[in-house]
Parts: sequence; C-alpha cells; structure tokens
Amino acid sequence: MSDGDTGLTEGWRYSVATDKDTRSEGVFKGYAMLGTESAVVLQMSGGTTRIIPVAGIVFIDLIESGERKRSDDKRPESGYYC
Repeated sequence: MSDGDTGLTEGWRYSVATDKDTRSEGVFKGYAMLGTESAVVLQMSGGTTRIIPVAGIVFIDLIESGERKRSDDKRPESGYYC
C-alpha cells in the first residue's frame, strides 16, 4: 500500500483477527450487510466464503498484495459484494 491508501483491496489476501486466538485468512471479496451491520467477506482456502461482522474485528493484517486494479466502472455503494 502506498501512503494515503485506505481500505481493503479486492483480490488481496488478509488475516482477520476476531479475538486473541481466532484468525481467518483469505482473499478479500468485498463487503456485505448482516442486518444493519457491515461485514467483511473473505474467500477461504477450500472455497468457503466467510462473512465477518466489522464490529467483531480486532485487527487485520495484509498477507499478500498484488497490483491495484483500475476500473472506470462505478461500484454500487450499497454495501454488497459481487
């Protein structure tokens, strides 16, 4: 990440800690809504999709980055992932 970049990048691998002993590592797919709560969506190894409520996240580590994809397509800001 360069200075000034914020947020998670689709396609990059992250480790998400939800308490001191529980971590989920996977590829970030986007955000989702669980009722009225925002959540992070990870594609885990083996194909499992994990949805983690943002309120339960202690910290997030960037494990593996790649090129940032530039797109002229406007993504909806509804909080859903594709």
